[in-house]
Amino acid sequence: IVAIEPGGETGLHMHPVPTYVHVLDGTLTVQMGDGTTKEVQAGQAFLEIIGGWHNGKNLGKVPLKFLVVFTGEEGKPNLIRPDKK
Repeated sequence: IVAIEPGGETGLHMHPVPTYVHVLDGTLTVQMGDGTTKEVQAGQAFLEIIGGWHNGKNLGKVPLKFLVVFTGEEGKPNLIRPDKK
């Protein structure tokens, strides 16, 4: 479970493995590397893009909570930050 306070964000990152996200509370705004954005409301779910840079933000006024499920291989990263390439 990831919790982000209003105004907070995940920071730029990418996933090398399939990643499922289910928003529990609030609204998740995902900004893609190309500048496009999508909003995901509480009760909605989606699969993250594999190998594409993105940043999750809480632009709302209430705390954001979402469940993240990674599929991958034990011992290999499921999240990569630009400074850790």
